[in-house]
Amino acid sequence: MYKMQTINYMWKFKPNENKMFPKEVIHNNLKYFKNFTIVTPEVLEKFLVNDDFPNLLELFNKIPHWVIKADLGRLLFIYFNGGLYSDVDCFINKKFNTHLDKHNILLFIEKRCESVNNLGPRECKNPENVLRVANYFFASKETKHPFLKEVIEECIRRLNHLLTVEKLKTFKQKDILWVCGPDVITTVYHASKHKYDDIFLYDRSHLTHKCYGSWR
Repeated sequence: MYKMQTINYMWKFKPNENKMFPKEVIHNNLKYFKNFTIVTPEVLEKFLVNDDFPNLLELFNKIPHWVIKADLGRLLFIYFNGGLYSDVDCFINKKFNTHLDKHNILLFIEKRCESVNNLGPRECKNPENVLRVANYFFASKETKHPFLKEVIEECIRRLNHLLTVEKLKTFKQKDILWVCGPDVITTVYHASKHKYDDIFLYDRSHLTHKCYGSWR
């Protein structure tokens, strides 16, 4: 259970990042979890060659925008390592570890849209997708959970579509949001939640996401 007492943040994925890590989020979140780590691109490298996702390293090196590498990287790290992931602008408001005994995956509602027509042009328009699942904070008590594998495989499928079918050299904001953003985990959650009895979805009150959006 040590891994479920440690929050993993990601930093230095933005090229030439010269800002200091925002320590206020660490100070706040240490009130709820005992430890933290900061995952850098160098740490992530060891997960890019594996048997679960063939040819991942080659695909990863083709990704044209750093934020996609960070979005995919957080999924890979928690899939292979287990534990909690948090964006550096995500503040915990109250305890939520009471469900760890019965659930292996912890997810959080990002928001509820009035209509799927309010989503981006590429994003899935299935009616249930008005409920959006956050990718700025999630957790897995076990390594290699099949739900996270589905999410990563969907990221890879979308990446391959943009890079090999549409042959895009640069990605616009709509592409970035679609390929590895919240729409991926949202779409997989609604399509596959019936297969898993160990996923718990929390409401929005547990977290405050400051939405600094430094990548835009």
